Amino acid sequence: MSNTDFTDKYTSSKEEKLLLRRLSDLIKSSEKNYTTVYSSFLDPAQLSLAAGVREFSGMIDFIGGYDDAERRLCRIKAHEYCEDSEPPIVLITAAAADRSAVISHRDVLGALMGLGIKREMVGDILPNKNCPQFFCHKSASEHILLSLSKIGRYNVTLTVSDKAELYEPEYQRIEVNISSMRLDCIAAEAFSMSRAKAAEQIKKGLVFVNWKEQTDTSFELHTGDKLSMRGKGKAEVGELKGRSKKGRLFIELLKKV
Repeated sequence: MSNTDFTDKYTSSKEEKLLLRRLSDLIKSSEKNYTTVYSSFLDPAQLSLAAGVREFSGMIDFIGGYDDAERRLCRIKAHEYCEDSEPPIVLITAAAADRSAVISHRDVLGALMGLGIKREMVGDILPNKNCPQFFCHKSASEHILLSLSKIGRYNVTLTVSDKAELYEPEYQRIEVNISSMRLDCIAAEAFSMSRAKAAEQIKKGLVFVNWKEQTDTSFELHTGDKLSMRGKGKAEVGELKGRSKKGRLFIELLKKV
């Protein structure tokens, strides 16, 4: 690859530029050493950014441990002569001693962050009542297996697993009446707060649309857009059900339970 800084073509964000440069460096390493190399876990917005870089075309793909993974490693194979290597992904099951326990995604992530594990070392987290699973980078797995004995208020036993136990997430369907498809209007309804409070959260950088931070309160949403607010959960914009005589919109929101 060329040494020219290509990142201006794709983003103005300093963090995203740094990510693209890191991936470029990994490609150079793969070219030089004839090996397949892997990044840390990328979130959906980062995956979308990397996938759109023409300079990376034909040299990268993404792997997350199962077909529908949201967070994935970037697998880099600069040319056909690169030696294959096993993806550095470990699936860990955390079984609570209390069979009535309900351990959430937030509980698992908090416990891992409490060990000093960086978010980029953790892939998808699959809540399953008293027996959640999570993917992690192999370089972090030993520390996790040796150190994590409690998630939330529950004692847990960790084991390495071969297969993810997948489940269909539950959604609460609600129909709302809004003045427009603006982000602040929909966020207020999705997360049960005033429009002014929703606007405040948006301006603070706590709201994400399709996994990208969005600070424009007037940003227009569309059916299928995914919305999240830090500390409040996730929602998806459903179908437009109709309009009132005064022009207000009736839409369906799907809120993750």
